[in-house]
This record gives sequence, structure tokens and C-alpha cells, in this order.
Amino acid sequence: MGTTRIKVIDLSSSQQEIKTSRKHAEKLAGVPKLEKEEKEKKQQEKHAESTQPQDQAVDAAENQAEETVTQNAEPVAETPKKAASVTPKKKATSHRGSNYEKAKKLVEDKLYNVQEALDLLPKTSFTKFDPTVEIHLGVSEKSVKGSVNFPYLEVKKQEKKYLVFADTKPQSEAKNIIFATEKTIEDLESGKLKPSRDFDVVVASPKFMPALAKVAKILGPRGLMPNPKNGTVTENFDKFVEDSKTASTQFKSDPSSPVVHIKIGKLSQKPDELSKNMKALVLAIGSSKIKKATITTTMGPAIKIDPATL
Repeated sequence: MGTTRIKVIDLSSSQQEIKTSRKHAEKLAGVPKLEKEEKEKKQQEKHAESTQPQDQAVDAAENQAEETVTQNAEPVAETPKKAASVTPKKKATSHRGSNYEKAKKLVEDKLYNVQEALDLLPKTSFTKFDPTVEIHLGVSEKSVKGSVNFPYLEVKKQEKKYLVFADTKPQSEAKNIIFATEKTIEDLESGKLKPSRDFDVVVASPKFMPALAKVAKILGPRGLMPNPKNGTVTENFDKFVEDSKTASTQFKSDPSSPVVHIKIGKLSQKPDELSKNMKALVLAIGSSKIKKATITTTMGPAIKIDPATL
């Protein structure tokens, strides 16, 4: 074969053309180096193609393994926060202790007559103080109310202070009477004259009721506003004071049930005195209205009484 010649133009050279052989031209152009790099590149591509399926399979296997582990793994419970130490509350103990249980065993499940019940009361009382004697009456009507004058009721006497609105000063010998003047209402409004501190009862004649309307918001909430129903609106103040000395005891049935709860005396009183107080109450209510009766002392067990013996 003949030798092929090519032209190589060297732009940096002053010569326009240089005639040379092909072999020499390839050396000048760096062809071997280019071919070597191209050959290495092809080998890398072949190697990458051959290993790609394996890598994909490995990756897929790893991913599947991770998913399996994630699905089968038990959920990790969160570490509970340390609960604050709380001291458990003690259960409230019943006031009915061993003394009450002993006293209760002395009471039979039957109806006692009045005398038997009164004789049993001291045996069932275990308090260190003089207990109150209470009676609970089951009545036939839902709304039973009234008043009773107990012949033997020990009441702590407390001297009351009266504020009187009247034209003339009362003739009563009662102490601590404040006779109201024109300035009294102004003193009530300003606070110079205060309920409970300066007076306990307000009594007025009908003439002064319109003037007292100005201080109704002061007297009303304390239950001191004069009212005809309780006798504090009257022309006869002296009779009001005399009646209040022998004031009767009010009673009424419980709002939720037809039962009357009332105190009839102290255990230290004679049984005969308690019996007469009980009879006065039965007379005020009406024996026909009483269906059940129970007597007890403070903190003591209940003793059932036959209503027919009241």
C-alpha cells in the first residue's frame, strides 16, 4: 500500500503547509491518548452495565428487609414520665364508732311507748356533754307548720337590743331600747347605726313604713325589716316585748319530705318534763296527723315510739 499523506497546518508556524506521514500526524495530535481514554470509558460502561442488575437486586433486597423489620418490629413504648408522688387521701371515717354501735345494741327493733323510750335515752347516750333531745315526727301532710310553747324548755336568755320607730316612747321596762328619730334613717344609710351591733330587732308603727323603705336594702337581707306577720309592725310596742319574753318555738315539715324535726329539751331534764314538752308538740301539730315518731339524743341511736302513746 502506498503511504498516505495529510496536511497539518500549524497556525503558530510561519510556514503555510507541512507535509508529513500519517503516523507522525497521529503522534502530533495525541491520538493514542484519546483512544486509550475512549477504551477505558467503554470498559467502565460495560462493567457498570454488568453490575447494575446485581446492585439493583441488592438494593431491592435491602429495602424489602427493612420493610419486613419495620412491620414485624414491636412498637417501642414511650418512656412514661415519672408521675408526681401523690399521697393517697385517707378515707373519711364514720362518726358512728364503737360507742355508737354499743349504744345501738341496746335499742330493739320495735315500737316503744313514751315512758320506755324516755327511760332508755340515758342508757344510749355516750357523750361527755349534756346532749339535746330531739324528736322526729312523720306527718301525713307535706306542709305542716306552726308554733308551740314548751312548758319546760331551757332557753339561753339573751338580752336583745330594740330599734323602735314610734310617735311616743314605749313604757316597757326593757333595756337597750333605741327610740328612733328623724336622723335615725340617715344614720342607717351612712353606717353610723349598724344592725346586729347596735340593735337586734326593729319595731315600727305603720306610719313609719314608707320612710323605712329607704333602708330596706340594709334591713331586709338581715331579716330585720318590720313585717306584720311576725308582729314587728305594731302600735303596741310594750305588748310585743312582753310576748317576746315567752316566745314560742316555730316548727315546720322538711321541704323534701313530710317530717318535722324539733328539739324538745336536754337529757339532764326530768323525764316528766320531756314528756310534757312532747305532749305540747303533739297537741300543736294534731295527733291525727302524726304517723311515725322517733326520739334520739345528740349522736345517739334512734328509738322508735308508738304514735298511739304520744
